[in-house]
Formats: sequence, structure tokens, C-alpha cells
Amino acid sequence: MEEQKQFKIQGGSLEKSLKGETQLDLKAIAEEAWNLSKNTKTVVLHGVLLLFFIAIVFAWVLQSWFGISDLSVVPQSMMISLKVAGIIVTTPIIATMFLLGISHSVGIKPRFSSILKNVMGSILVILLALLLAAMSDVGSFVGSQISVLLGVAMLFYVNLATGFSIMLLIEKRLAPSQSVIQSLKVFHKYWMPLSVFYLVYYLCLFLGALSLGFAYIWIIPFFINMKGILYRELFGVKVLNVKSQSNPDESIFHA
Repeated sequence: MEEQKQFKIQGGSLEKSLKGETQLDLKAIAEEAWNLSKNTKTVVLHGVLLLFFIAIVFAWVLQSWFGISDLSVVPQSMMISLKVAGIIVTTPIIATMFLLGISHSVGIKPRFSSILKNVMGSILVILLALLLAAMSDVGSFVGSQISVLLGVAMLFYVNLATGFSIMLLIEKRLAPSQSVIQSLKVFHKYWMPLSVFYLVYYLCLFLGALSLGFAYIWIIPFFINMKGILYRELFGVKVLNVKSQSNPDESIFHA
């Protein structure tokens, strides 16, 4: 019943973070994320396996239908089409993994399929992902006109600074433009700890590749949960309480 529904905010708030009043203890957040990952690893890995399957299908289509086994020989127009197609297909899965991290950060353990169904119903999520990809490409291109190093720096900056945009779009229901703007503003307030988080993440991904990807079983769920906790602390999470608690999959989706 609608009258039985109540909301509460867990964690910080956007207003506090924009004022620089939120304290981020990366060590404590990492410890919490590691403990969470012990019991939530499997559901996050559903997304990883789906992405791996999609990558295999894309590679098979390129080789079987177009006779392409080397991406370096793919025409620019086809490369753009492939990138757009890849974003459209993978964005709902990646967004679902982000939102699993948010759910876990507030003590909720929904099924992967439950969140994916909600995410797939929003075209705005895909449009925002396309916008973010365009911003990265434009920033990288403009920077590379000055120097290759600046181009790479601009690519990393855009990706890091807009890293919470999709989460804000879905959880806070902000407009796509506002999701990007608020993510940028908060990143600028906390650029040091957030940069450390992302740099360690990329380093772990690189080191994980040396294990033939086996280490990703722990690395990816850990960082997904850690990003969810960072989001909780920086933006707060609106959680729906239902008195009857009849649906264990009630989570951050409070529509």
C-alpha cells in the first residue's frame, strides 16, 4: 500500500559534498567494500559474465560476417558504428552493476535481473552513456591536437569526473545534463581521493590481467561495492521502506 511506504536517506548528501563537508576515509571504505564483497561477489559477477559473453559475440560477428580479426584494419565509419552498438548493448549491464554497488552499500541484496529490468526500461541511461562517450572522444581529440599526453589526460579526466553520472541519473532521477554537472562538481571537490580510487582500480585491472583474468573474480566486485559506498557517502541514497517487507527485492528503485 502506498501509505505504508516511507523513505529515508542513508549516507551523505549532495548539498554537503558540494560544500566540501563530506569526509572520505578511503581505508575505512575499502575495508567495508571488501567485507561486502565476501557475500555479494556472485551477483556482481553475473554482469561480468554477461559483458564477457557480449565481447565474444561481437568478436564472432566481426570475424564471421565481415572477415575482420584485427580491429586496426576496421574502417573509421564501421568503428564508430561498433562503438555505438557496444554502448547500447553494454550500458544497461554496467549501470546495473553500479546500482548493485549502491544497493549493497545500504544493506540491500537485490537480484541482478531485478535491477537490470528497471535499467533497461530507461532510454535516458543509454543516451547519457552515448553523451559521456562523445565527451571523452571530443576531450581526447582536442587535447591530442596539443600533445598526445594531454589527449590521454583529457580522456582520463572526463571518464573520472563524470564517473557518477549514470548513478545520479537513475538513483537521484536528475536530468542527464544535471547528472553530468553534479558529478563534475563533486569530483572537483574531492579530486584527490577519487583520483586515488580510480588509479588504484586501473592498476588492479592491469595486474589482474597478469593472472589471466582470474583475479577479476575479487577485484571487480570489490571496486563495484567500493564505488557504491563512495556514492552513498558523497550523495546519499534514498531507500524505500515497506512495512510489510513482502518483497526482498525492494531496493533503491523507489518508483
